[in-house]
Amino acid sequence: MRKVISRLQLFRDQLRRKVGVWLFDKSKAKIESNHQQWQSDKIKHIVFVRTDAKLGDAFVSSFVFSAIKRFNRDIQITVVASPNMASLFTDHLGADRVVMLEKRPKYSDIRKACQEIGQCDLVVSLSLNMKMKDIYFLRCCQASHVAGLDDELKLIDLKLGSATKGKHFAEKFMYLLDKIGIKPVETHYVIPQTKESRQTAQDFIHDHKLRRYCVINAFGSGNARKLTGESIKKISQSISRHDPDIKVVLVSSPETKLLADQYIKQFDIDALHYNVSRSIFDISSVINFAEFVVSVDTATVHMTTGLSRPQLAFYHDDKENFSQWHPNSDLALTSIAKSTSVPDINSLDWEDVNSKIAHLVTKAKDPTQ
Repeated sequence: MRKVISRLQLFRDQLRRKVGVWLFDKSKAKIESNHQQWQSDKIKHIVFVRTDAKLGDAFVSSFVFSAIKRFNRDIQITVVASPNMASLFTDHLGADRVVMLEKRPKYSDIRKACQEIGQCDLVVSLSLNMKMKDIYFLRCCQASHVAGLDDELKLIDLKLGSATKGKHFAEKFMYLLDKIGIKPVETHYVIPQTKESRQTAQDFIHDHKLRRYCVINAFGSGNARKLTGESIKKISQSISRHDPDIKVVLVSSPETKLLADQYIKQFDIDALHYNVSRSIFDISSVINFAEFVVSVDTATVHMTTGLSRPQLAFYHDDKENFSQWHPNSDLALTSIAKSTSVPDINSLDWEDVNSKIAHLVTKAKDPTQ
C-alpha cells in the first residue's frame, strides 16, 4: 500500500510540475559562458531559497555566507526560510535578513515574499526537482539571474545540474561561488552553539558523572530513517562490549522524546536520554564533548562533521543521495542499509556495523591507531 501511495504522489507531483512549467517558466537572458567573466564586483544582493526547513542543508552550505562577506561585506544576503529557521540564519550563519515563507505557502504568500525581497542580482535555489510553487516563486522574484540544479527550466540561467552531477552539496555550492567569481577561503561548516547550550551539556555531563561518552541519534526524518528499539540496543551493546567505560547518550527531538524514553525502558537499553535538550544548539553542544557519534539523521551527521568529531553514519542504499549527502569528513565511517522493497534503515549489515563501532572505540582509546 505504501508503494502505491508513493507512486500516486509521484504522479501528482509530476503532473503539477508540467502545469507549472507551462504556466510560469519563462526564459531569462543567458548568463555569461565559461570564457566570459561574471561581473562579481557588480553583485549587490543575493537571495538563497531555504524554505525546505532542512537543518542539514543549512549546515552544509553554512560556509557560503562567510565566503561572500569576505569577498565583499557590502553584498546583502537574504534568505527565504520558514519562521522556525529565521534566527539560525540571521543570528548564527551570517544572513543579513530572512524573508519568512512557510514550507507549503499559498500563492499570495509567495507574491508577498517576492515583493518584500525586492530587486536582487541572483537567486539561488538548489532544489533537485522544482515543484509548481517553486517555479512560481522564481517567476515572481525580481531577480537578474537564477542559479539552480533543475537545468530543464528556462527561468534558471546559471544551470548547475549537469555541471555538478554526482558532487557533494558542499561542492555544488563551491562551484556556484566559483562561477560568480568568489573563491571560498574556508569551507568548514559553521555549527552554532550558545553559552546556554554549552552550559546545558556541561551540567548534564556533571550530573551523570560522565567521563567518556558517545552520542546516538536514532531518529531521522520519516519512519524509514528511524531505528527500532532492537537496533538501538544492538548498537548500545556493541559499544559497551568494546569499551564498557564509554557511556551511551541518546538524543531526540520534541517529536521523538517520548519514543526515546519508551525504547530505553521497553528494551532495557543501557543509555542515558539527553532529555534536557530544548534546541538544535543543545544537540551540537553535547556532540562537541562526545568521543564519537552514531547517527541515522543527516543533520546530526553534518553537525558532527562540522564539529570535527568521529562518527558512524547510516544511509539507505541510494548512490545518488549518498554522493550528495555523505558525511564529507575523513573522521567518518558509513554503513549502508540493505536494499528492501520498502526502505528500512534497520536492514543494516550488523557485522559491518560492529566492525566499524570497534574501529571508533579503538580510535577513541588511542587517536594514533
